[in-house]
Amino acid sequence: MSAYSQGGSMETIYIVQGFKTGKRGRTEAMTPLSFKTEAEARRRAVRMGETCLGVIAFAQAANPETGDYADPIMLESIGNVPEMP
Repeated sequence: MSAYSQGGSMETIYIVQGFKTGKRGRTEAMTPLSFKTEAEARRRAVRMGETCLGVIAFAQAANPETGDYADPIMLESIGNVPEMP
């Protein structure tokens, strides 16, 4: 089931963001990955959590044409991830 009801031109995107230890031991974000379904994003987050310092998966309602984005909804948080504002 979608984290958002899809109405109008808003669509739900599912993003998985991995983190690794970078130079000087700082946490660095890896390239974010986009998925079509929540289940796909959750599965990838769990798999990445086995090899990454940390990983988050979130859903976000978005209208790429207008640049409108709703607040993200956290789906998974695994390992060592930065604090979210």
